[in-house]
Amino acid sequence: MDFNISDTSIRGDNFRRIEKRLVKNKNELTCQMTRTLYDWWSSYTPDFPSRSDFDIIKVPTLASNIYLVEVLGPGKYLYRLCGETVGHLVGHAYRMVEISLDSPKIEDSTFAKYLDDLIANRAACSCSGDLAFFEKDFLSFESFDCPLADETGTITHFIGVMCELPK
Repeated sequence: MDFNISDTSIRGDNFRRIEKRLVKNKNELTCQMTRTLYDWWSSYTPDFPSRSDFDIIKVPTLASNIYLVEVLGPGKYLYRLCGETVGHLVGHAYRMVEISLDSPKIEDSTFAKYLDDLIANRAACSCSGDLAFFEKDFLSFESFDCPLADETGTITHFIGVMCELPK
């Protein structure tokens, strides 16, 4: 995966103006919620936190903007949790929904490929841009996606936050 790139072309898959970048410090993030998740996640450096390390009760302000995705295998994922604001932004409450590289919806298969890339790079990533791929090009967003690992270092989940940016 080529992080730190912007794609502003109008492509057949309808993804436009999405920037993906590795984040070195929280000042590179715009939203308070993405910064809060970054602070929590980076406090485990050099290791990754585990799924059981995250407790929404400790950061209740993130509840509506959070999502949790379980790794089922290469190219296969299960949305375990999707906060209300995330569901509103993407137009669908992804809860207990499987996605994969073979998903019929291009946004689901593209997200599965992105998660595969994060696993391969063992990295967290921020994305920002508009929500044209959900026919909401009038909305801008920022997200932060963080891998969670088990005791052997295997990435088992991703926790993320998505927030709307002011235009």
